[in-house]
Order: sequence, then C-alpha cells, then structure tokens
Amino acid sequence: MNNPVNNMNNSSGSGGVNNSEQPDPDFIKMFVGQIPRSMDENDLRKMFEEFGRVHQINVLRDKVTGQSK
Repeated sequence: MNNPVNNMNNSSGSGGVNNSEQPDPDFIKMFVGQIPRSMDENDLRKMFEEFGRVHQINVLRDKVTGQSK
C-alpha cells in the first residue's frame, strides 16, 4: 500500500525517530490527536507502519512533566 505516514508534530523535538534518509516527496505529513497517554512513539510506529513506511514520529509533550499532551 502506498500511503506512508510521515510526521506528527512535537513541540519539544525529543523522542522522535528521524532517519537520515529524506522522505519521498509523495509522503504525507499527518497529525493525529486523541491518542492514549500510555502510547509512545514505538507504539504509534507499529500502528501506522501497517499502512507504509514511517519517516518520523513526534509526540507533543508537556515541557515540565514530559508527559504526552
């Protein structure tokens, strides 16, 4: 399937996975909300790789606690 997931936004820039390889220009940048706080970047990668290669994942996190928002 050619519907790869590209990026999810992150205010802190930490915790994402970023390959040195540039994403294909046909990739999409997708923002996903309302995910359980118990899910981390690895859980999201496993969920979305079913649909295509994931280039980068970032989770919005509270700057003080580090907990996902």
